[in-house]
Amino acid sequence: MPCISLTEALTPEGAAMLTPFGGVIVLSCLFGRNLHHLHRPSADDNETSLNGDFWRRHRAMDNIILNTSLALPDHLRVPAGAKDPNVVFLNMCIHTSTICLHQAAIFKADSANLPSNVSAESKIRCITAASEIASIMRTISHCDITIVG
Repeated sequence: MPCISLTEALTPEGAAMLTPFGGVIVLSCLFGRNLHHLHRPSADDNETSLNGDFWRRHRAMDNIILNTSLALPDHLRVPAGAKDPNVVFLNMCIHTSTICLHQAAIFKADSANLPSNVSAESKIRCITAASEIASIMRTISHCDITIVG
């Protein structure tokens, strides 16, 4: 099956061309990048400075997740794609990756005594993502997603 590269898929234009399974693959990549970002610090991370490598990577990851989410076509969103398990999983993963990224940001911001708005913004992002997950669950709770099509 013809497909786009991972580099292309991580752009808003590429996200608009994803298939349901391709979206799951992209989110798997983002989870891996998130884990690498959080658990393999570099010597230049400087978590106490918002201009340090940690916070630059954080913003870059956040932008990729947000742009991917915003660029998804309707058939890769819930409720339109609610009967496709890959679409449901893709959307759950987008919001879960946001929570993972921002939970770490809250911890880093609080332990580095950064301005309170840094932590507050990440808390809002986590609550919003959790609300989206709950909304997806309400939408699909009556569907049998094991029957595709």
